[in-house]
Amino acid sequence: MEKIKFIIPILLLTFSSCNRTPHYNDVNACFVVTGDIHYINEPVSFVDCSQYAEEYEWNFGDGTTSNQRNANHVYTLPGTYQVSLTANGYNTTETFTDVVTVLNVINSTDLDILIKYEGTNDPVSGCEVQLYGDSTNWQNLTNPVSEVLTTGSDGIVVFTDLNPATYFIDAYKSVTGGYYMNVDGETSPLDEAVINYYDVFVQYFTSKSGRKHLSVTRLVKSSKEERDK
Repeated sequence: MEKIKFIIPILLLTFSSCNRTPHYNDVNACFVVTGDIHYINEPVSFVDCSQYAEEYEWNFGDGTTSNQRNANHVYTLPGTYQVSLTANGYNTTETFTDVVTVLNVINSTDLDILIKYEGTNDPVSGCEVQLYGDSTNWQNLTNPVSEVLTTGSDGIVVFTDLNPATYFIDAYKSVTGGYYMNVDGETSPLDEAVINYYDVFVQYFTSKSGRKHLSVTRLVKSSKEERDK
């Protein structure tokens, strides 16, 4: 009888451990787009950086999808596309979204704008950018000459098929307790049939009334070589 007293607790412990529910980490969706400039009819590479994902669902923003982990996609029309990756784990799902801009042939006049925080190389995401043809319309926010484009995680928007003229850049992003205000945003006349690169620098400041603003401090003409450094 003494042996039975010791065997029963061991059997109960073994049975309990076999029925323990396993723990799975929550999935964290993430991807990066390789390269800075993308053209129609050339593959764009999307590299997965998700954690704890088992299955992948890509939506490239042009009506096409993929289930590969790392995907390549060819766009046939220029434009800015919203790309999403839904990563599925054992018991959780998460979607990560970013934008990719696809340019037309190189002989169009394009304006590539990178918005960064002053004093850093950190890009500003979620910033709405629009172009105006003269200072009066720019100041009054009337008669824009472009649609509104929104920066992705790389802080970049690209306007394509423009005239080789001067443009006034308006950039807007709401901030806590204030707003984003454009101070200086005039380009030089764009060089024709090439990509014109401009870096726009912004910083926070607080007015006398205590409102916080994110202001454009300067606009610098750049180049592809400077971007690739």
